Amino acid sequence: MKVLITGITGFLGTHLAEELLHTNKYELCGTYRDTRKATFLEKQGVEMKKADLLDPNSLRNITKDVDVVVHLAGLMRFHDSFAVLYEHNVKAMQLIAEDALAHDVKHFIYASSTEAIGPVATVPGNETSPYRPTYDYGKTKQMAELLLKEKHQSAHLPLTILRPTGVYGPGDRYVTLSTVRAVALKKLRILPGKGDTFIHFTYVDDIAQGIRKTIEKPTQSIGEAFILASDAYITYKEMFTIVADLLGVPPPSHSIPMSFAKAYLSVVQWENNRRGIDDFVMHTSLIDTMRTNRAYSNAKAKKILGFSPQYDYMKGMERTIEWYRENNLLR
Repeated sequence: MKVLITGITGFLGTHLAEELLHTNKYELCGTYRDTRKATFLEKQGVEMKKADLLDPNSLRNITKDVDVVVHLAGLMRFHDSFAVLYEHNVKAMQLIAEDALAHDVKHFIYASSTEAIGPVATVPGNETSPYRPTYDYGKTKQMAELLLKEKHQSAHLPLTILRPTGVYGPGDRYVTLSTVRAVALKKLRILPGKGDTFIHFTYVDDIAQGIRKTIEKPTQSIGEAFILASDAYITYKEMFTIVADLLGVPPPSHSIPMSFAKAYLSVVQWENNRRGIDDFVMHTSLIDTMRTNRAYSNAKAKKILGFSPQYDYMKGMERTIEWYRENNLLR
């Protein structure tokens, strides 16, 4: 069985490639932009196809002779413009889905996000929770889901939608690195608000396992959507405390009103914007997010796919921080 992983050289893509290679069941190919990143996977027998989501010509026939497409490629940024996110996450997806239909791909697995759902009114949310995305990133994921569902209905695209929660682990240089750095460098000495709302993170190897099990069960998964999530969600206060304990620094010991925290972060954000820095944690949107709950159930994926997450936040974060230290990223 030949599996195409778009974005195979990315954070999740590299972990998924490793997961599938270990099974010795699949012929792998993947898309890349950076030749240096592609070389490592080529040496492991992965067929590499150069492609750019913003270059339609490079996506033509990308799914030829492929049985399964796992579409991971996209732009995962929370503060980029809607127009840029749309080009990467919606228009490019449409081209790849059309190509998959043209080449009779047997299974099209779309990596969406729980950000397509957004915050939930009832904890935990599940696959029937209404769309309420707050970030433009989540809005483009919602749009992509709706377009793909229409293709499934009208053109019989053999579709499965997977919605990972926030993914973290070795190789993550965005949300989790920003969080760990903020604690390590004592930028977060004071907690915005009480920190008692819920956030949900899942270790990258567990997400890779969930995707593998989706590939293994096409009959059960085609036509369905699944949330891939760890067994436990935690509060923001618990998250910052776990990170601080693993780093050996004091956790935020006091809290200030959300409005004061947002005013402070607006100054930091202005300075970061001036310097061209996108620091996820040191941004006013963090305060808006901390007013809501992002906590989800993995019951459906467990029951139908046999999904079995192995990492709690403490165990996964310990490995993640170790990788950050090894790569000198906590400066």
